[in-house]
Order: sequence, then structure tokens, then C-alpha cells
Amino acid sequence: MNIVIIGGSRGIGKAAARELLQDGNNVLIVGRNPKTLEETGKELAGAATYSCDAGKAEETTGLVDAVKNGKIAGFGDNVDGLILCAAVFPNPATKTSVVQPEPEELQAMLDSNVTAYYRLVKEFLPLLAPGSRIVLIGSTSGIRRDRGGIYGISKWALRSYAYALREECKPMGIGVSLINPGGTFTETRKKSSEEDRSLLETSDLGKVIALTFRLSPQAVLEEVNIRPLKGDTY
Repeated sequence: MNIVIIGGSRGIGKAAARELLQDGNNVLIVGRNPKTLEETGKELAGAATYSCDAGKAEETTGLVDAVKNGKIAGFGDNVDGLILCAAVFPNPATKTSVVQPEPEELQAMLDSNVTAYYRLVKEFLPLLAPGSRIVLIGSTSGIRRDRGGIYGISKWALRSYAYALREECKPMGIGVSLINPGGTFTETRKKSSEEDRSLLETSDLGKVIALTFRLSPQAVLEEVNIRPLKGDTY
């Protein structure tokens, strides 16, 4: 399979790329930071890379054109899977509030966490054949009813979009999966020590994402909520 991972140079996307490469897939890792992308490309031998800001329409159009015309070395001109991991996170000082952040902060959050996904799916959809998969990374902030802040608003909106997209893609034979992680150790959320087991590992999410591509063509993981054993923390 040819699988594109938007936001694949670190965190959950990088963990998914590792699993999918081990399964023998062709993986294109798309990231915003050229240096980080280069380092990840070296670490995950066999992965193709492309530098692109998923929040900028002109750059994502260039990405789709490059894939469509077979211009990316080590990657084909069709797509069997699209994984959307890129996201913007809120100001830590006001992350649980829907009163303190300015309206402009909410708009920026929606632009990055919802509108960019909407645009990417719309642009890639013509390249997806029956049997393909679209995986959206949501959040347990999008299923909780409290303390989600403006990030939670964006993930609730993404969840609504995922439900509608799933129904619209059914006649095309394209499966849509929404994966809602709870708190996860990433480059920005460090462990306090090697013994710290309070949050999920990125490898946990990588395995769940890879599973969506290991199923038979007639099966789809519609929605998965995966939380730390002791619950979400804010």
C-alpha cells in the first residue's frame, strides 16, 4: 500500500510510519519542519519525505500534485491510505477554558485542526481507490463534556466531520476511521522519569493506526477511544 502521513515526522505520526513500514507498505511522511523531517527520514529507512505546511492551501496543493504526477522519489502516483495527524495545541495557561482565549485563538485552532483536514481529504480523495483508508486523529477531548477548552471544540467538530465523511465515502468503498487518543507522551509531553507510565506511548497509537490497514477490505475501525489506564489528565 502507498500511505501518506500528514504530520508524520514526530509523535503519533512517526510511530504509525514505523509500524506501517514494518508491514511492508510504502510510506510518505509529510512534515512542516525540514530539519525534523530529514532526521526522521534517516531514522525510518525506506520512508519517502515531503516538506509541507498542512495549514497552507498552496503547499498542500503542491503536495497532491507531486504525488499525482509521481514526482516523489520512493513513492507511487496513487494513494491507498491517508493519515491526518497534524494538529495545533492550545496555550497551556488557558487550555481548559472556553472563556479566556481570544476568538482569534479559536479560529486558528479550527483552521488547523478541522479546516486543514477537510481540505486535505478533498484534495486527496480523487487519488483514493476503493479499498483505501482515511484515518483521522481526534482526541478524547472531543468526547468529553468538560474541560476540553478550545482544543476540545475543534476535536468535537472533527468528530462530526468524521461521521459525515464516513457515510459519504461508503459508496466509494473507502473506509474512514476516527482515533481518539487520551494523553500521550510525545516530544512536547515528556516523561518525568523512565518509570512514568501515566500517559499513553506513541507506539500504542502507531499500532492502532496500523491495524486499520491490516484488516480485510470489508472491515473498518469506525471509531476507537484509547485512554491511559488511570484516565485522562489535564
